[in-house]
Amino acid sequence: MCEENAKTEHAALIEVSVSDDKKQAFIKLEKQEEGNTVFTREELLAALAENQIVHGIIESAVEKLAQRPIYKIRIKVAEATDPIDGNDGVVKLLVKKDADYKPEYSEDETIDYKNLNYFQMVKKGQILCEITKETPGIDGKDLYGQVIPAHKGRKPQVPAGKNTSLTADESKLLADCDGIIKFINTINIDEMMHIRKNIDFSTGNINFPGDVTIDGDVSSGFSVKAGGNLIIKGVVEDAKIEAAGNVVIAKGIYGGSSGDVIVGQDLRCNYIENAVLHVDGDITVDYIIDGKITCNGNIYLSGSKELVVGGEIQLLGELVARDIGNDREYPTVIRILGEKIIDQDEIDRLSAKAAEVRLQLADSSEKEAQVTALLLAQEKKDMLSRKHDSPAMEQIATLKKQIDRQVLNLKKEIAEIEDAIIYVKKRASVSYYGSVSAKRKLYRGTRIYFGEIPFSFEFDSLDHCKIYWDNDTIINGML
Repeated sequence: MCEENAKTEHAALIEVSVSDDKKQAFIKLEKQEEGNTVFTREELLAALAENQIVHGIIESAVEKLAQRPIYKIRIKVAEATDPIDGNDGVVKLLVKKDADYKPEYSEDETIDYKNLNYFQMVKKGQILCEITKETPGIDGKDLYGQVIPAHKGRKPQVPAGKNTSLTADESKLLADCDGIIKFINTINIDEMMHIRKNIDFSTGNINFPGDVTIDGDVSSGFSVKAGGNLIIKGVVEDAKIEAAGNVVIAKGIYGGSSGDVIVGQDLRCNYIENAVLHVDGDITVDYIIDGKITCNGNIYLSGSKELVVGGEIQLLGELVARDIGNDREYPTVIRILGEKIIDQDEIDRLSAKAAEVRLQLADSSEKEAQVTALLLAQEKKDMLSRKHDSPAMEQIATLKKQIDRQVLNLKKEIAEIEDAIIYVKKRASVSYYGSVSAKRKLYRGTRIYFGEIPFSFEFDSLDHCKIYWDNDTIINGML
């Protein structure tokens, strides 16, 4: 009995506590009032077991506490095993998004026309991105032996798109064909026709719905039509070029009697000589000589010459060059196109009203036809019965007059609405948002128009000038 009492007394002297987060357990020992107080390892473990602490027991701490008791201080003797969360999956891109991809510039900040990496071109089988998969994580355990679940890593957002595929182990995304990258949220590859020589009698004319790359020249008399972007690493000489997307020509365009160039987006080339062009986007070029150009964007002269001489250029945006014209006063025409400002909301409102009235007119016209048929039928009936001016005849005739008057009024209302639409359109004004800038010299012989309104200057030439439209006036400003 004495031994059992001693054990009970020892248990009373062992205080087990747990941290607020239930991740750590402590023992605090108390001394007996008399004699030496010694605790065995088993007693300490039994005290933990009595408090349901079965996991994470630090054996070395319990052993030391049994051999050399420390009193009135909490000693850590158990610790939960924290879960290890899984790692998120990672995608390492080996290509750039469209918004991040820019053409390369040389040291003097002009475009290197010989570097044709303006588009991201890929080969079949090329690695587009490397993928590290998510990991599941390792569960933990609390002091009481309960599982603490780990969070699984998030799956990587693989940007797989058109003409791409994953490897068998899903660690890489590959290109399924040669082509050009279109990367916004997903990587898409537009198939590309790649011609590794000149366009001439050996190839014939080219008409392809996607992107086209030509390693050589486009010879005189031939044509190339691309439904996407077009890259030509040589020269275009008196040939027809048409592309729905961007066009990059490494050397330049030399026109002639049958050549013309149509570009749906931007054009970049080294030079334009004696060529006819229509470009819906911007043009970036070193020099233009005798070009007949319509551009719905801006024209930037960038390179060693930055020169415009001769020809006629029409554009909506700004033209920026170092020199425009030359000291021989060679005729050079630049026309800034205007944009009509019109009250479209009022036109839409009037058009909707006209459509509504036309529906009413159609309904009234149908009623008019029905009443006319009734009138003829009643007239025939009265003739057979030898009646004149019967009440039914009078009622139908009165109704017909009312409907005829309604039809006439609706037609009049439609005519008035159409006149109002014509009036709103006539009130439309034209604004010119484009400009002409000469960073060095604007020579005499250069004629600049805003629509049909000419800009005239008295001096032999103008230096460092910007010609633009403001408040219905052509302004000669300084750069």
